[in-house]
Amino acid sequence: MAEIAGAEAGVLAISLIVNKQLHTLERSIWLVVVLSSIYAAIMLSGLQYERYLNSPTVISVDRDYRGWNGSLPAVTLCYYDHIDSFKANEYIQDVWNVSIIDEDYFYFMDFLYAVVNATASNYAELAKFAEDERFDQVDLYELIQRVDRPFEQVISSFDANFKVHVQMVMTERGSCYAINSPMSSVLSGKPIVYEEMEQPLSCQYGKQQCYIRMDLYESTGVLDVHSPYEVSATEANIVALHKSDEITASFKVLETVASKNLYELSVAQRKCVFNNEETSNLKIYSKSLCLARCRAVMALEMCNCVPFFYQFVEGPGCNPAGFECLLDFKWPIWALHICKCPSTCTEIEYTMQTVKKSSWGVKNNDEVASSETATSSFRWDLIPPKVRMRRDVVYSFEDLIVSFGGALAFFVGVSVLGLVEMGHVLFHNMLLDISTLIRWVYTQARRHRVIHREVAEASTPRHRHSHQRLSLADTAELPPFDYVN
Repeated sequence: MAEIAGAEAGVLAISLIVNKQLHTLERSIWLVVVLSSIYAAIMLSGLQYERYLNSPTVISVDRDYRGWNGSLPAVTLCYYDHIDSFKANEYIQDVWNVSIIDEDYFYFMDFLYAVVNATASNYAELAKFAEDERFDQVDLYELIQRVDRPFEQVISSFDANFKVHVQMVMTERGSCYAINSPMSSVLSGKPIVYEEMEQPLSCQYGKQQCYIRMDLYESTGVLDVHSPYEVSATEANIVALHKSDEITASFKVLETVASKNLYELSVAQRKCVFNNEETSNLKIYSKSLCLARCRAVMALEMCNCVPFFYQFVEGPGCNPAGFECLLDFKWPIWALHICKCPSTCTEIEYTMQTVKKSSWGVKNNDEVASSETATSSFRWDLIPPKVRMRRDVVYSFEDLIVSFGGALAFFVGVSVLGLVEMGHVLFHNMLLDISTLIRWVYTQARRHRVIHREVAEASTPRHRHSHQRLSLADTAELPPFDYVN
């Protein structure tokens, strides 16, 4: 059978191994050669399979920049003074029935300031109210929404027909306003479909001057410039904006795009996640969202509550006593080193290149308007890039199959068609052998039954005659024979 299979597959060595006309030593040498070749082919195929599992992607440089379109950076604005005094008076009156003439009024006002100014890295002032049971049932997120200052700024851009999206979001810096940041919609905790998210303002590099301008009236705060597909989380591009400041910042962009072929690979293979993929219990993924959720889950495990910075994470909200518990655990300092999340397959990184800052100042004469009319502005421009990174598949499943065939052809000298022929010959001959064995067994069983039946028939007459023997007395009574001549 092996000789026929070797001849069908074109592998002469197999035919030589089973050829009994050759010397035993020669057949043994051919056997060692064949086994060594098979082992080498298996080892090489294993290395290729390991490469397919661990590093099938490559990041290359793309320089065809003339037709690129890019997204402008998002900005998250967090006011220095969050609280609206008129709304704060109403809230204290409605919830605790305390007016400005009561002696406890400023105590409650201090509590409101502690809540609206709390951040994930600094909430010690809020933890001081942990012993007061009057604050245990207060919804801190609802409190912030009711007393927070509204967004009363003017947004303009190079595209007069595009309305830049602005929304209030709850970040780890507290209540802020996200501008040109569709990913920040996830922070609200409402169900959102990625395909239905509002798109950020984009422009064609090289043909337009890409910028967004924000004019603030009687407002100062901190600006965080980040990718529109991430949320405010880092301190990389922080800009402080004070009254009468006019700031123009230019940002250099490094974009990483991804090929659609990456969808065919698993997350472990490509080592990145697309924004529209569901992972880490997030319907819409970004690395900053994943890290924020990890810190929120750790707070939930430690103190059985979720800080109000994470409205997109389910769980009971933390009251001042809960924040005191988190303070005892030194959250989230140690959580920063534990939370690990994969990067997104498409990334946009902005680096501040130039900053021009000028201050108008406020004059002290009566003819000039007071500080209530003082304005500040922030304009962010995008420097057209000349290069970008492309993440693509360099070793696909088809390449893996081809490598298997190459290893077999190089070491064993057989193709996939040869393997099929060999398998067909072996399977066909095995069926013939099994059929022959079944027929032989059937023939032997039938012969055994025939012999057994013949033996039984041969023993039956003798037994019968032994019972029919006549005695001498019976013989005497028989009539005499008549002889006929």
